Amino acid sequence: MRPAIAVSSVNAGLPFLGTRLFARQLREQVEEFLAQTREVELNFTGVNISQSFADELVGVLLLTHSPEVLDRLVFKGCSDSVKAVIEFVVADRYDEYVRTRSH
Repeated sequence: MRPAIAVSSVNAGLPFLGTRLFARQLREQVEEFLAQTREVELNFTGVNISQSFADELVGVLLLTHSPEVLDRLVFKGCSDSVKAVIEFVVADRYDEYVRTRSH
């Protein structure tokens, strides 16, 4: 069984998550779980996120652990706007990852 993290729990259940501080706290928890298990579920039910939040959470994971880390993350409860923000961040950070390692 994979650990599941309710993303809304990092900000007392508020519907919008925008700061890197909360995302960093969540990312650290994800990294702890990834060290112990194959997959981690991130449940975004009932929240919206900013690009900064997504970048600190998913973008930093991609840059520090390689794009393969995405195969270990299971995204649940994502609204269309959350999906769009995450997809934008992933595309941007993937390009950066490839660029910085192609020299």
